Amino acid sequence: MTTSLFADEAQPERSTQVLVVGAGPVGLCFERALSHVGFPVRSWSRSHGPLWPQGSEPVAADIVILAVRDDAIPHAAEYIVTHGGAGPQSVVLHCAGGRPPSQVLGSIRELVKGIGLLHPLRSFVHTGSSDDREGSGPQKEHELIGTVMALCGDSSGLAAGQELCQALSGVPLVLPEDRLPMYHAAAVLAAGHVATLLDVAVQLLSRIGLDRKAAATALTALTESVLLNIRQVGLPQALTGPIARGDALTVASHLDALNRQSCQVGDIYRVLAESSLDIAYRKGAAEDSALAAVGDVLAARRV
Repeated sequence: MTTSLFADEAQPERSTQVLVVGAGPVGLCFERALSHVGFPVRSWSRSHGPLWPQGSEPVAADIVILAVRDDAIPHAAEYIVTHGGAGPQSVVLHCAGGRPPSQVLGSIRELVKGIGLLHPLRSFVHTGSSDDREGSGPQKEHELIGTVMALCGDSSGLAAGQELCQALSGVPLVLPEDRLPMYHAAAVLAAGHVATLLDVAVQLLSRIGLDRKAAATALTALTESVLLNIRQVGLPQALTGPIARGDALTVASHLDALNRQSCQVGDIYRVLAESSLDIAYRKGAAEDSALAAVGDVLAARRV
């Protein structure tokens, strides 16, 4: 039995051999988490040298997880297959949420048992070199519990993804390939675009005299409080601010101030405000007439 982080839990030893390719935070997270739940896991990356030590015989894994850069997936897959890390009994999965398996793994499809996608809906970021083992993301074996994991692929790829997702106590989201762009766009809106919005907001506060580091700290805390509100009361109830209140005068003053700084920033605010207005109508905290006045302000600033 494999000892758990929790004193009253133990994990069964599993027979499915897993090879994790990639030494960044995603690969490290899968390596650690899968080992914790009893899978025999081997990890490898280019920075570690040859795939097999000199004199050793290659042993193809049952499941290979390619946790590498999106543009490196086809080459990594071909390398693993040609060097014996995957074979006819192997399923090869990649972790790039916006890339269809048939597109990036098509060149090896006839050489392996199956191909697929296993994408955890979490944010990971490198803190050092592009192929290091340091990064930001889930740092404990149990932190993937409850994580939505997008699964896509052929029948064998889906079965392998389901096996790993279930073992990690994730929430499977099975998708056909044509739904991946929508799925990944939603992830980018909630992750990458939030980082972009915070950067824009930091720039605005720095222009009125606040140190950038202090601005980032303050705005990050503000964003975290919004996320907490969403967890506690959900949407649309978590929407706050002038649009939720139907405060057209304040929205107009925001747009005027932003457009004097940058038309691009003004456009970002306006476009997001139009979506916020829809949420405000659903929340129902302001009079329809007040929300209509906000809509008039936004329409007047539209070019």
